[in-house]
Parts: sequence; structure tokens; C-alpha cells
Amino acid sequence: MAANRRFWLKWLMIAVLLAGIGAGGVAYVRRPKDAELEFKTVKVARGEITQAVTANGALNPVRTVTVGSQISGIITELKVDFNSKVREGDELAKIDPATYERALARDVADLANAQAGLELARFNSKRAKELYANRLISESEFEQTEVALKQADANVKIRQASVDSAKVDLDRTTIYAPISGMVISRKVDAGQTVAASFNTPELFTIANDLTKMQIETLVSEADVGGVQEEQKVNFMVDAFPGRKFTGRVNQVRFAPITNQNVVNYTAVVEVDNRDLKLRPGMTANASIITAQRTNILFVPNVALRFRPPENTAIGSTNDAVAKAADTNAPAGMRPPGDMPVPPWVSERRRPTEEERKKYEDSLTPEQKEQYRQMRERMRAMMAEGGGQGGGGGGGMMMFGGGGRGASQTDGPAIRKVYVLDKERSTPGKPVLAAVSVKTGISDGTNTEIQEGLKEGDVVVIGTSGATATAAATTVNPFGGPFGGPRR
Repeated sequence: MAANRRFWLKWLMIAVLLAGIGAGGVAYVRRPKDAELEFKTVKVARGEITQAVTANGALNPVRTVTVGSQISGIITELKVDFNSKVREGDELAKIDPATYERALARDVADLANAQAGLELARFNSKRAKELYANRLISESEFEQTEVALKQADANVKIRQASVDSAKVDLDRTTIYAPISGMVISRKVDAGQTVAASFNTPELFTIANDLTKMQIETLVSEADVGGVQEEQKVNFMVDAFPGRKFTGRVNQVRFAPITNQNVVNYTAVVEVDNRDLKLRPGMTANASIITAQRTNILFVPNVALRFRPPENTAIGSTNDAVAKAADTNAPAGMRPPGDMPVPPWVSERRRPTEEERKKYEDSLTPEQKEQYRQMRERMRAMMAEGGGQGGGGGGGMMMFGGGGRGASQTDGPAIRKVYVLDKERSTPGKPVLAAVSVKTGISDGTNTEIQEGLKEGDVVVIGTSGATATAAATTVNPFGGPFGGPRR
């Protein structure tokens, strides 16, 4: 009985397995074929590209002066308020002068007393000279009168200096405007006591000319190389979301500003504010225009990133531009001898592991040994220089590394796009052609094409949504009767 049960169980398992294999085979046969592959394309257009560096900063007057008090006392009168326009020398406020008036009167009295003492010393000196000439007093007594005269004279000068100092303090009880402009800040009220014992108390802030303002923008170290003086700047503020303001770069400072290991540099932007719409302290989101081209060919950036699916028929065109990649490879990244230039070098990007392996497989045994030795030398150089030495980034790009300079480019680069090859394509079976192009500036969305394409060419930017779905649902008939392969 048990043997009979095992017999039927065995045949049941075989039947289930065969049914699963059959279902998988049917699904595999009915899967979407390559003939159903569709590509999304766009035409190469002509237009304008503006390359810009984004930065932000606060709007401030070009010149501001903080007005303080050099003496202590009670504010008895304020003659200006916020937004008051003042001229140089105008009265701004007054401090109670009573204390300083009494101090001046005391010093004046001390001066008068010192002057009287000086007169007495002069009389004594004159009388002592006559007596000494007649030998009626000793030389010592005569010298004492002369010294007393000099002391009295010095005492008068001391008291005069005290009077002058008291007059200065009394004059300082009136606060004057040091420059012409507008009061943008008032930090005291009438009746408030200010103390100038250690620090100068701040009373007002005056902006010299609000029709001319500036933005101290922070530019990252990766972008500061393209920022130069006199470049045009477009910026917006939250107060006027639909309005674009303009300015120009006046100064790019060399001093770095480091915050949490992030290095930025200050670019000062001059702004014309004749209508006084902009106010101090507003946050400006600026775009510094580093390059601008008009009437040029361009393609979307997604076309440069597109890579066709596997098993796609691919041809090749414009070999002249592709070979020009060898001469456009930056110095220090060209392989020696007759070794071919890796494609990622001409395109100035980091390679994938698959690309690097494919490149190695294409080399002869002698070239492979040279390639291996050069990689080892470059890694040793990067280890000694901390990964940031001169030329290290380019070398590691050449050999598949990741130096900091690997992503930096100077001038045009050779990139690759794919176009539909109408001559070799058949209905339902598109054939792509790999086209090497020389690129220029980019605005983050589109990139300038300097060579390799012409206006109206059709470039591929992606595949249709059905293709991606079909690829995701393709089933391997030998991957198991109820799903994908075992893990």
C-alpha cells in the first residue's frame, strides 16, 4: 500500500513539473520580440544656450556706517527715525549734557586757579633774581623759585588740557551723521541710558546709497573657476517671485569660507537699485552667466546619457570625429605606444567596471602588461599624494580610478550619441548608429554640439515604456515553474 502511494506521488510531482515547464515555455515563446523595440527620439535643433553657476547670498548696501556714542548718558532727544534721509553733519540725537557741563565748569575753575598760581610764581621768581643779584639770598633759594615757576606753568597746561577734554565730551553729547544716506536701523529710544565704559554703544546704522547695492554670493569651489569679473548675473528674490533682476560680478575674493568641510568663495555682485525695490537683508538666488552661445546646435543631455539595450543592432558613423578623441585626450591620460585610447578618456568620464574589463580584453598580451604596470604606478602616486595631486585625477580616469579631478573638464569633450540608421533599419527592426560628437557648454538641460551632427538629425533619448515593461516581465522557462530563478 505504501509503495503504491509513493508511486502515485512520484508521478504527480512529475506532472506538476512538466506543467510548469510547459507554462514557462509558452510564456517565453509569447514574450515581446526585439521587433517590438521602439525608441524615443528628438531632432537636433538650433538655438541659444546659457551656461550659469548658481549661488545665493544676501543683499546689502555697498557702504554702511554704524553710528555710536563715545560717552555715557541718557538719550534726551532723537531727531531721526527708521528710513530717515540724512546728510553728513545733520544732528541725529542728543545726550543729557548736564554732567559734562558741570565737569567743564570745574575744569575752567581749576584752570583759573592754576593761572593765578603761575602769576604768583612769576612775581616770586622776579623778586628772587633781584635779591640773588645783591647777594641777599642763597643760590639754593633762587633755584627753588625758578623750579616753582616751571611747575606752575606746567600746571596751567594740564588744566588747559582738562578744559579742552571737557569741551570735547560736551560736544559729543550731540550725535551727528558721519555720512549722507538713509537710516536703516535705530537701536535706542529717548530716555534710554547708554554706557560707553568698555564698548561703543550702537545707536544707528546708516546706508550711504541704497540705489547701489551688492550681493555677497557664496560660490562652491567646484564652480568658482568659471566665475570672473564683469560677468552678467541674473537673480530673483522671494519678495518679487515673478521679476528677474540683473547685476554684474564686481569681485571674486580669494579668501575661502569653510563650513563643515565645504569650501566656498565670495563673489561680490553689483546691483542697480534705482527704484528702491530691493531692501537690505533680502536673500537673492543668483545665476552667474559664465558662457553664452547663440544660433548653435544642441541636443538634450539625456541623449548623451542614453545607452541602448543589449542585443540592439548598432552601427558606427563619423569615424573622423571618433578618431579625433585620441588627439583630444588630455595630456597625461593618453596611453603609451600603440595602445588605443579608452572611450571614457575621450568622453572625459569615469568608466564602469564592465567598460574597463572590455577594454582590457581588447588589448594584446604586451599591451595588457603595460596597462597593468601603468595602473599600479598611478595607484602608488595617488596613495602618496592623498588622491589630490596634480594630474592624479586624469591618470585615474585613464585607468578606471576616481581622483577628484576626474570629473573636471577644460574645453570641448568628445561624447557619444545614438541616431536611427534609416538606411539599415527595416520595419520593426531599428538599427542605431553610434555617433561621436564634440560638445561645448551646457545649461544642465541641453548641451552644445560643435561637431558630429547637423540640424534636423534625429537622436535617440530613450526607449518606450512598453519596452521596459516587456523586459521586466520576460520569463526564463527554466527558472522554476512559479517565478524567477532560485536565489
